[in-house]
Amino acid sequence: MPERIRGALCSTRHTAIATLVLTLAPTFAVQAEENIAQNAGDMIRNSTFNLNFRPRYEHVRDVAFPHHATAGTLRSRATWTSARWDGWEFLVEGDNVTYISSENFNNTENGKTNYPVIADPDYSEINRGQLSYAREQGLITAGRQRINFDDQRFIGGVGWRQNEQTYDALRTEWAFSDTFSVDYFYSWNVNRIFGPDGADADIQGPVNALDLHFKINPNHKLTAFVYSLDFHDQEQFASATFGFDWAADFECYRWHLRAATQNDIGDNPIDYTAEYYNAEIGSKPLQKYKFAGYAGTEWLTGDGEWSFQTPLATLHKFQGFDDKFLVTPPDGIRDYYVGGSVVVSGIKIAATLHKFYSDRDSREYGNELDLVATYAITKNIGLLAKYATYDADSFSSDTDKFWLQFELKF
Repeated sequence: MPERIRGALCSTRHTAIATLVLTLAPTFAVQAEENIAQNAGDMIRNSTFNLNFRPRYEHVRDVAFPHHATAGTLRSRATWTSARWDGWEFLVEGDNVTYISSENFNNTENGKTNYPVIADPDYSEINRGQLSYAREQGLITAGRQRINFDDQRFIGGVGWRQNEQTYDALRTEWAFSDTFSVDYFYSWNVNRIFGPDGADADIQGPVNALDLHFKINPNHKLTAFVYSLDFHDQEQFASATFGFDWAADFECYRWHLRAATQNDIGDNPIDYTAEYYNAEIGSKPLQKYKFAGYAGTEWLTGDGEWSFQTPLATLHKFQGFDDKFLVTPPDGIRDYYVGGSVVVSGIKIAATLHKFYSDRDSREYGNELDLVATYAITKNIGLLAKYATYDADSFSSDTDKFWLQFELKF
């Protein structure tokens, strides 16, 4: 049975933020002594209430703008989760983002276009409001919810930004056997990172996403996927994507291969077909300092007019922390990267170097170095420092970004 389903049905622990922080910041599980109800009344009496605070400083220097951008933001999150009774569970979560420094940045809503973008509008909203039903074979969730498929390369929650991307959706996760499971959701609205009041706050239109997971043996997992994004608001991103992911995990190393094809659907005004390819190999943590290394390449093809797009991905996780390729350029992109991580005195330090080329004509776009350090000060407090520098050649402009972030839970 998939771990998410087993945890929803049997666990006595509630995790409020574990899937949000990704691998870019320390993750803390908010625990309750007991979260299983014996009757309907116990759903309320045994419910849990959790608080999470994430203050962050962000600085951006982009030579294309006359001013540097500086933002001090605080995201406050409150999550109420009922106890699970006869398979049923309710969850309500509210978010607030407040500015704790001067507003010297373009938050995508304030019109400060002389500053680089830091996409963290101040707002208050219901981040999640969902009802779920669990059985031994699976989990069904309805309402506004967090959805992260696989490594979030195509479907994700953009948890790095202060406003998480959530989905108004119906999702079914079902295990037909120990070797075959299905993950499907239908979404009628995507709540994006730009705040509830921004011009780009939502993408409406039916989204159908299907993952088929096959566990070939203990070391090999094959996933076939179909994603249909029939957007009504941003028709140029309306597309159908078909592909597969083959991952292998061994004692000392891991690798994965992924390929997909994409074409326009619905009211998309652009007639196109594009491909995606990704190959990566990496070592597992070794020796005293838990060193791990990896190398890979990722190609998103383009024909000069349009290219392979992943508008619902957690894009900050891929192709550099400077976010230069949130929309794939019309000539496509080829990303060659190498990186590694070590743990020293409890501090995890990671570095990744990217070299970017266009897919069409193989022009040099530029290169980027990403550095990140994370440290758990206590079980309730985590610290993250991160730096990214992009050296432009033929695409975009030289950019440096720095972040300092705390994570606190109660």
